[in-house]
Amino acid sequence: MLDRFLSTLSVVSRIPIKLRIKFDPSRMDFYLPITGIFPALIGILLFVIGSLFLGLPDALVTIFILIAQYLGFNLFHLDGLMDTADAFLGCADREKRLLILKDSRIGVYGFFAGVSVLGLKAALLCSLFPFAHNYPALVFAYPLWGRLSAALIPCMAKPLNPGGLGALVKDSRPIRCVFGMALALSLWVLPVQGLCMALLSPTAAINEILRVTIAAILFPCVICPLVAFYYARLYRNSLGGYTGDALGAAIETTEVVYELAVLCISLAI
Repeated sequence: MLDRFLSTLSVVSRIPIKLRIKFDPSRMDFYLPITGIFPALIGILLFVIGSLFLGLPDALVTIFILIAQYLGFNLFHLDGLMDTADAFLGCADREKRLLILKDSRIGVYGFFAGVSVLGLKAALLCSLFPFAHNYPALVFAYPLWGRLSAALIPCMAKPLNPGGLGALVKDSRPIRCVFGMALALSLWVLPVQGLCMALLSPTAAINEILRVTIAAILFPCVICPLVAFYYARLYRNSLGGYTGDALGAAIETTEVVYELAVLCISLAI
C-alpha cells in the first residue's frame, strides 16, 4: 500500500520521494484523490496563517496559496490544460493536434486558457474567504475533486499511447475511484472541518454546517463525472484515446467549477 501511494504521489507532484520504493502505479485510480489532500492542506494552512493570524489582504493570501499549490502540484496539470486548449480550440486535423500536444511551446489558445483558469481560480478563492471561516474544509477541497475527475477519465476511454503517462492509469475502475474519494473526504472533511469548527467558529450552528457540507459534497458528485466524460469523449473522438494532458485539463477544469459551485452555495445560504 505504501509503495502504491508513494508511487502515485511521485507522479502527480514535485515532492521528492526519498524512500526506496518499488514503483507501482497500479492503483492510481484509488490513491489519486487522496493525493489532493496535500495541496488542500497547503491552501488551508496559508489561509489560517496569512488571513486569520497575520491579517494580510485576501488577494495577497490567495496569490501565495496558488503559487505554493502550483509549484508543488498543479504546474503539470496547468500544462495539460494549455496543451489541450492549443490542440482543440483551433482548426486542426488529428496529426497536427498530436504535434501540438507534443510541442513544449505555448500557443495563444493555451496562454488564454491558462490565464483564464488562474484568474478565475484566484477571484473565486478570494471571494470565498469569508465563507471559509465557517467552512474551510469545503472551500479548500477542490484539489481532491479535481483529481477524482482525472481518475475517472481512464474508466471512459483508452490511452492513446501505451507507453505514455496516461497509460499508468489505464486499468482504472470506477469503484476504486469512488472508494478512494470516500477515503480522501473522510481524511479531509471530518478532521479539518471539526477542528476548525472548534477553533474558528465554536458558536456555529451544527445543523446548518452539516446541511451545507452535505450539499457541497453531493454537488461535485455530478460535476466530476461530467468533466471526465467531456475530456474522455473529446480525446477519444479526436485522437482515438486520452493522454496525460487530458487528465491535467480535467483537474484544472474541475477545480474551477467546484469553486464556482461552492460560491453559489455560499450566496444561497
